[in-house]
Amino acid sequence: KTGWQNLGNKWYYLRSSGAMATGWYQEGSTWYYLNASNGDMKTGWFQVNGNWYYAYDSGALAVNTTVGGYYLNYNGEWVK
Repeated sequence: KTGWQNLGNKWYYLRSSGAMATGWYQEGSTWYYLNASNGDMKTGWFQVNGNWYYAYDSGALAVNTTVGGYYLNYNGEWVK
């Protein structure tokens, strides 16, 4: 199988080679973050390289918006 897979109530993305994607993944204009250590899709608030991000329940990265009073820029980074 390839593409998005739900395993144990967590989402993963398997590339066409069958390899599990990790890190940042773009599908169309939408970005997702797949845990660098185990590949599970992040939702809610998470931190990468010192920056905070927010992903909706769908996994889509929130960009150019405010979530819970916190502004997220065009890269999805929380602007303090």
